[in-house]
Amino acid sequence: MSDQATQLRGLMKTVREASPDAVSALVPTSVPTGLVSYGPKTSRHRLPRNTDHAGAVRLSHAIAVTSGKGGVGKSNLAVNLAIALAHHGRSVCLLDADLGMANADVLCNLTPSMTLEHVVSGRCRLSEAAMLAPGGFQLIPGASGVARLADLRPRHRGLLLEQLARVESTSDVLLIDCGAGISPNVLAFAGSAHRTLVVTTPEPTAITDGYGMIKSLLTQMPDAKIELVVNQATSDREAQDVYTRMRRVTRAFLDRDIRFAGAIPADDWVGQSVRQRMPFLLYAPDAPATRAVRIMGSRIIGEAVREQQDERSGFIGRLARWLGRRETS
Repeated sequence: MSDQATQLRGLMKTVREASPDAVSALVPTSVPTGLVSYGPKTSRHRLPRNTDHAGAVRLSHAIAVTSGKGGVGKSNLAVNLAIALAHHGRSVCLLDADLGMANADVLCNLTPSMTLEHVVSGRCRLSEAAMLAPGGFQLIPGASGVARLADLRPRHRGLLLEQLARVESTSDVLLIDCGAGISPNVLAFAGSAHRTLVVTTPEPTAITDGYGMIKSLLTQMPDAKIELVVNQATSDREAQDVYTRMRRVTRAFLDRDIRFAGAIPADDWVGQSVRQRMPFLLYAPDAPATRAVRIMGSRIIGEAVREQQDERSGFIGRLARWLGRRETS
């Protein structure tokens, strides 16, 4: 336990003392800076990164995307939301934290030679595993052989957290594509984010499992900021009904409120884009699902800029504390 405490103290010191010079080596030199490199070009230049107006290190706004069950479009939303945020001129990094069924790289038609598993084992740096994805965001491919982050040896866990802390200080937005379900690994990543998008569909099983995810998150992280996304909705009214029912139950049994992040309509273009291994924001720029994700991204960016001024801790610091509590419980 003393070794773990030492690791955590060292990590927090790394986070506090991080600087642009110390982390610049983690950004691949081949990555273009300034304008978004893929997809529709934007006329807005990227805002200054790493520091705020006072010169202090500014950490990423962390957004977790998760679900109570698989097959509801969680990873597809994460990939396309990353593109939508990047098109606002923000530096976006998507961490595929689904350690069992990682597939964000498949949706982007990328073939990674190194993944998060290589980073955890110390075989490469995180900068070497990161890939520039279509749409102009950085993708850290997930691992498929790590069952639980909490089961990692303290040295490997500290190595992963230290490298993620460096990414956190070089990106405006850190998106975390969590696994589905309520495993400790999922709860650790989802509960440590500044906001958590829980994805469901109108199907009763997805709604039930979505509520189970929300309940588990609030049990572990009472201050978690949770927003519901209703995917594959046949109408706005259907999506609103799903949210209303979920909000009513959450208020009645958990004494907590959740927000409505938005609805993504059932759209044939989405299935076609998956078969072509191309994000639907790029495959079908005018599709209904594309418009819905762009609206969601615009709202999140606007809120993130305001909320970032009040955030007292970064994602990695919150994750380290969560793991520390698990270690001592």
